[in-house]
Amino acid sequence: MPRHNGLYELLNSNNSPNSAQVASVQQAIDGLSKRIVKLQGQLKALEGQRRQHQAILSPIRRIPLEILGEIFALVLPDVLYDAARQMLMHLNLVCKSWRNACLLAHQLWTGLCFKQLGDGDCARVASWFNRSGTLPRTLRYVPDCNCASELLEDQEPCSLSNPELLRLLTQGPSLDHFALMVTTLGCFRNWIVSINSAKEFLSGPFPWDTLKSFHLAISDEDQEWGEPEDPSQSIFNHLPVVSSLSIALPADYALGIEDDGEVEFFIPVKLLNQMTTFAITYNWHGTKVFSLLEHFATLENLTIAFDARCYVLDEQDPKLLGLAKSRLVLPKVREFHFRDSGRIPILKYLSMPALSTLDIDLGQYPDDDNGEEFGTILPGFLKASNASVSLQALRIAGTEVLPLDILAILSNLLSLKKLTLDGVAFGDRLFNLDPLHPNHNLVPSLPALEHLQLLRLPKSYDHYVDFRYFEIAKRRVPCLLTMSYEYQRSLPSFHRYERDRLKELGVSLNVILHDDNIL
Repeated sequence: MPRHNGLYELLNSNNSPNSAQVASVQQAIDGLSKRIVKLQGQLKALEGQRRQHQAILSPIRRIPLEILGEIFALVLPDVLYDAARQMLMHLNLVCKSWRNACLLAHQLWTGLCFKQLGDGDCARVASWFNRSGTLPRTLRYVPDCNCASELLEDQEPCSLSNPELLRLLTQGPSLDHFALMVTTLGCFRNWIVSINSAKEFLSGPFPWDTLKSFHLAISDEDQEWGEPEDPSQSIFNHLPVVSSLSIALPADYALGIEDDGEVEFFIPVKLLNQMTTFAITYNWHGTKVFSLLEHFATLENLTIAFDARCYVLDEQDPKLLGLAKSRLVLPKVREFHFRDSGRIPILKYLSMPALSTLDIDLGQYPDDDNGEEFGTILPGFLKASNASVSLQALRIAGTEVLPLDILAILSNLLSLKKLTLDGVAFGDRLFNLDPLHPNHNLVPSLPALEHLQLLRLPKSYDHYVDFRYFEIAKRRVPCLLTMSYEYQRSLPSFHRYERDRLKELGVSLNVILHDDNIL
């Protein structure tokens, strides 16, 4: 600052400026402000350039497109409905790299679900599936059908007669899995008629006839089942020849069937004989399910669900009296999933000598008799199936099991690698290690156990006692212990010495908040 204008003295003193000096100082301030604004603009531009240069070095840019595609696959469901398809389109529009990543991830393009198909959708679906490469393709059709409303005067044609859907299954791309949800058995009958009519004017092979897997779900709105007594006339003779079949049948009460009523249901024996995977949702009374099971020669994966109702078997039925003496053997079944029955009496009549995975989930309303049944029926089933050398994974959910019954179930499971007890009421401890108890020494060794899951535990659960199990049991492999508690909002704390002791025993402790989708 020049000395002659007097500002120097003012900057280095507390003297009061005169009017001329005030104007001069204000002019200087205005000049400095303009320079600051100009420099701030330059600084902002430089900072923007620096961010752009830093973005070039971002690790995200170095993520291989294949990994990026895998991340997208984790975000989206396997079968894409309307909203999920829109999300995938948005991912494609972010940038060229993201689009290339989506195109490289063939699994993103393998599954579609529709409620309705419009003009030209067959060609669009074919174009979509062309991006799936050689991966298996899944198509689900879940129409809004009013066929059950027989009183409607101006009833629309059945949604299954959609020309684009027929074109997809007769002239469209090859499919591996097709899932069809219908309102009534009549809807499915109409579908079969439409398919057969469309094929008369075309030359195969047809996607419908080359399916590997088929799922048919019939809702509970039909008031009459309508299957003929003659098996040769059954509509199920027109099922595609698949290796994997899933059928969800309507509830018996929806069909107006009495508790002791019988309904006809036939699946061609030829189809059953070659099937490797079969799932059925079924709660009709009688032994029809056994008539199906006895024809499985190559079955490896079996799922039986009883639609959340307690399925009661008449043990005086002649068929069951015979099976009580000699169980029905399913020689190649490796996985058995048993769901929503409320009870497990069906296991009294079955044997699966190749069983490696057993999943029993009795739903939200298990029968009160389960506590007694588990102590006898399940151990008997495991013994008859020679599970001590074959069973590798066991899950029990939604029931009550007495501690001594747990010992009976787990004893001699020498090959068991994964044990899951999910919402099982077994008291305040799983293993009874009280030295004063007469059965305290009956501790299953489970020598091959690699993962123990104790999920939805009650607050009264005494983990300290069960932690001692790992000190007593003679095990030879490291084990992961996963625990979650019912109604917990935060993770419980464990003493450090408990974790350290488990670690010394080769056990890794993982405590989580309960999630219904953990499995």
